[in-house]
Amino acid sequence: MSVTAKDEGFVGQTHQGVGWYCFPTSRFKTITLHAFIINELNREEAAFGAILPHMLQHGTKKWPSFMQMEQHLEELYGASLRAEVGKIADKQLISVHLEIVNGQYLPGKPDTLSLALEFLQEILDYPYTQNGVFPEDVLNQEKDLLRRQILGLINDKGQYALSRLIEAMADGSRFGLRKLGRIEDLEKITPHTLYDYYQKVHNTHPMILFAVGDINPEIIEQFIGNYHTSQPRRALGSIEPYRAHFHDRLLTEHRDIRQGKLNLGYHTGITLTNGDYPALMMYAGILGGFPHSKLFVNVREKASLAYYAYARLEALLGYMIVGAGIEFEDFDAAFDIIRQQVDAVRQGEISDQEWDFTLRAFDNDILAEEDNPSQLIARHLESVMAGGGLFGEPLRKALHEVTSEQVKHVAQDISLDTVFFLTRTKDLTTVAREADES
Repeated sequence: MSVTAKDEGFVGQTHQGVGWYCFPTSRFKTITLHAFIINELNREEAAFGAILPHMLQHGTKKWPSFMQMEQHLEELYGASLRAEVGKIADKQLISVHLEIVNGQYLPGKPDTLSLALEFLQEILDYPYTQNGVFPEDVLNQEKDLLRRQILGLINDKGQYALSRLIEAMADGSRFGLRKLGRIEDLEKITPHTLYDYYQKVHNTHPMILFAVGDINPEIIEQFIGNYHTSQPRRALGSIEPYRAHFHDRLLTEHRDIRQGKLNLGYHTGITLTNGDYPALMMYAGILGGFPHSKLFVNVREKASLAYYAYARLEALLGYMIVGAGIEFEDFDAAFDIIRQQVDAVRQGEISDQEWDFTLRAFDNDILAEEDNPSQLIARHLESVMAGGGLFGEPLRKALHEVTSEQVKHVAQDISLDTVFFLTRTKDLTTVAREADES
């Protein structure tokens, strides 16, 4: 897939699995670099992808220890470095983020962009090894940390319930896999197997570099040319939209918890590149995107049935999540009111205040993104991976052109797929009992 970026101030392209996108602007006194290696999520290798960025951050051939890496960051005028694993749709992202002061604001005006790119290339291309593989002592530390992270997912009950809903909706599709992988795969990760994995993704998988700051885009383009190999990398694979598998399915899970977590997954059929996406954004915003929205006002404020209530879109896959934290015995009542609010938007029952407040809220969110280099990169990364879509000022204008009839139109095709209720006891609610009996 080859994409040329013109919106949102970015210039650049992705070609033969290598991409660069630069947002040249004098708005910031820093230079922000985000490098991504993009994998297709798969069950067997997810844990490898989760642990690799932390190994890259531990040391390089030139700076072989974490302490030396930190010292060099101080020498780079207090630059900051972060390596992490992420997930977008059915893709796992191995990323290295580097931020440094733009040299034109320092005495002597040093070329900090070149210094940052040199350091970034050292991290990506020359990780610290012992006898040609990753050091075993450091790897064991990182495996222990990853094991604790995976086991600790249950401690964030809201996030756990959300991940369980997405797994159920995915029904075996890759987007349902977790970015951290599985406990049982950790034993497969050795200094040799992880280094083999590193060489594979480093040499063959799609790689994209984003840069934001008062810099010359040609420098970024020249730098990324180092990653064009004689054999083209894998293409940046397209993302298949979510296709609904179920209808009004109810799943319950019992844990030792103090608050019930109710999550509903809806199929929207509209993704980021669809012309109706701004109307869908208005729909979700009015329904549950903000404190003035229907779910928050009616489920939490008026009925006092939820500690929180929200709706959010998955832009690249075409589904919507509604979530609420409730008392266990309030499942039926909360579920009914949520469906009532969904039906209300479908019927076009939207007040002028709800409409105006939602537009203002989106305006504020979009303007806030413009002041944050990392958020600018995150939004544009989604656009690159989706193959298009609006962001920034073009999106803000599109939202202001949406009509209430367009919102009502997109609402007609939104259907409930799966309900997931994380509860405490085996005393199921009436709806749960009926679902089990059917």
